[in-house]
Amino acid sequence: MPLEHLEIRDFRLFENVVLEPHERLNIFVGPNAAGKTSIIEAIHVLGTGRSFRTQRLAELRRRGSQEFVVHAAVVDRDDVEHRLGFGLNGQDRTMRVDGRGVRSPAALAQYIPLLAITPELHYEFLRSSRYRRGLLDWWLFHVEPNFYPEWLRYRRMLMQRNAALRQHSLLHQVWDEQLSSCGEGLDRSRREFFRRLEPEFREIATQLLPDTDPNLAFESGWDRGERLQDVFRASQPMDLRRGYTGHGPHHADLRLTLHLDGSPSLPSHGQQKVLVIALRLAQLRLFIQHADRPCVLLADDLAAELDSAHQQRILAGLEGVGAQVFMTALTDQLGVNPNADAKVFHVEHGQLLSGRTPKLMQRNQN
Repeated sequence: MPLEHLEIRDFRLFENVVLEPHERLNIFVGPNAAGKTSIIEAIHVLGTGRSFRTQRLAELRRRGSQEFVVHAAVVDRDDVEHRLGFGLNGQDRTMRVDGRGVRSPAALAQYIPLLAITPELHYEFLRSSRYRRGLLDWWLFHVEPNFYPEWLRYRRMLMQRNAALRQHSLLHQVWDEQLSSCGEGLDRSRREFFRRLEPEFREIATQLLPDTDPNLAFESGWDRGERLQDVFRASQPMDLRRGYTGHGPHHADLRLTLHLDGSPSLPSHGQQKVLVIALRLAQLRLFIQHADRPCVLLADDLAAELDSAHQQRILAGLEGVGAQVFMTALTDQLGVNPNADAKVFHVEHGQLLSGRTPKLMQRNQN
């Protein structure tokens, strides 16, 4: 399993937490503001270098402390254990793998393939094309070893081209050929993954939203009928005026629509959330199929803005996906099944208590 051991120190409400997770399902229950979300937030920080609740890591330090630290033991696909650590002391980040300092959160991320379902998930999806592209790039980062180096190379060249454009220098033309070749390669990788993702998403989405016809579309960031280098050349006057490159894979996007009664329509607020969760589950299912390695799924407050029928369907999907799941819930959301393969941890006032192993939810409603 990905996480075998977790230690959290001076993080949010918690002074010191030591946790031995279950290999499949871990549930943190307790009243609001008890600290449930902080546990999975700490895992998210360790695996990504950022929080899903705030952009300021300094806010994560326990009051009165100058430092927080998150440590974990993880096991890779070859059953080799690795020790990971992320800390913040003052404004200085510290990241370690097996005692060695590393510079980038990507060095941690490769050891903890991690996806999150949060109450803000669908808002992020709606707000940011960068976030939507990330749904494709996450899978490619973990499964296709050449994708991330090429993505970094493209980003560096793009920064060089944009700098030349802002200076109204013709040097931007020096980058066009290499940038277009690299960009078209990224686009091919994304399109190949999208070819796998779309039917998986459609299957899961129709299970979660019966009687609807969900549609997921991918946009490359330029007219696919043209070579990217020709697009750069044709858009040169506009790019010079605005000071940045207006076309390319850095503008790629995903579009979600529904067909109801044969007519396309934008999803409602609740449907948007369910569809984005379906995308997460599709990502996860494909990752487990193709990567042959475990994955962590964080699920915070699934009950928010969802009725009981949708909750039940999503929870069934979580249990069957094959990941190591860490989820939060209010105490009264749980039905007890003593034969379940899970661990429940009760959280109260920044204290973590291990409990029995009940089922996520009884399914007598459906």
